[in-house]
Amino acid sequence: MMKNHIDISTRKSSDGRCIFVDRMLIFIEGLIFGGEDLASLSGLMVGAIDDLISNIERQKNNINFAKNIFDKNLSPVYFFQLLHNACWVEGDWPKCFGDSAVAPDVYCALPSGTEIFDANEAYFVVVSSVEGILFAKNNADNDFVALRINVFDYVRVWEQARAKIIL
Repeated sequence: MMKNHIDISTRKSSDGRCIFVDRMLIFIEGLIFGGEDLASLSGLMVGAIDDLISNIERQKNNINFAKNIFDKNLSPVYFFQLLHNACWVEGDWPKCFGDSAVAPDVYCALPSGTEIFDANEAYFVVVSSVEGILFAKNNADNDFVALRINVFDYVRVWEQARAKIIL
């Protein structure tokens, strides 16, 4: 079972029509993602979490491509850089990896388009029906890590975060 903890703080606007997420910290296996002191509209955060969960489902159609790349015994920093370049520099996978059923941004591991996660970069890759790999930079010691994580546990973290936002 994955070790995780969620710390979320929300508030209503003064007119009561909007809900803001003022703090969201997600602790996964010793890594911390998110931030405090940055606000995001709850609707944007919920939509971004829904997109993240949907992208994890989309990855299941691309497991053979992912296994061919990520089952190699290379360093986490290599894979992190590969994913970073594919998502943010090139906008696609290097041609030497062949064709993928999904775009690289499907592997982004955090809700995108929200201020709370702007300072973080991580990628989640589904490599079997139950196992994924979380590639992230550990901000505490500046090391790149690759954590094998149960796909259902990872999705559950985000479902729990979503539920806490829309209470």
